[in-house]
Amino acid sequence: MIGHVFEVVNAWSGLIETALGLVGGWYGNVAKNRLAQRQEQLSAGQQALALVAQTREMLAEHIQRIDVLTRQLWARDDVIQEVYAQAIAARLLVHELDANAGRPPRQFEPLPSYPAPPVEPADPMPDQEDIKKEV
Repeated sequence: MIGHVFEVVNAWSGLIETALGLVGGWYGNVAKNRLAQRQEQLSAGQQALALVAQTREMLAEHIQRIDVLTRQLWARDDVIQEVYAQAIAARLLVHELDANAGRPPRQFEPLPSYPAPPVEPADPMPDQEDIKKEV
């Protein structure tokens, strides 16, 4: 009986090899596609992580820049406040000197309002082109 099995296998060996080759090729192609898909997912995940890291760095730089600019603005406001106070004191002194000399008080240009009212940004949302240039 075993001899008959060998004879059948030997007789049909070409067809069996072809069938096994087709099944093996199909399975290899499926496995290759699955590996490629998995690699694409991992690659996309790595790209996303790299983008998140780049975004974090960019945000940290912008926060630091905003902090420096805010401190400069506060220092500038302190100087403007001091100049404003000295201008008012100088006007009062000139009015006092004019009164002592018997002259009518001098008229000065009005000082701009202090503190200045808040200003709305001209373009609160950056253009997509600006974002692309930064990246």
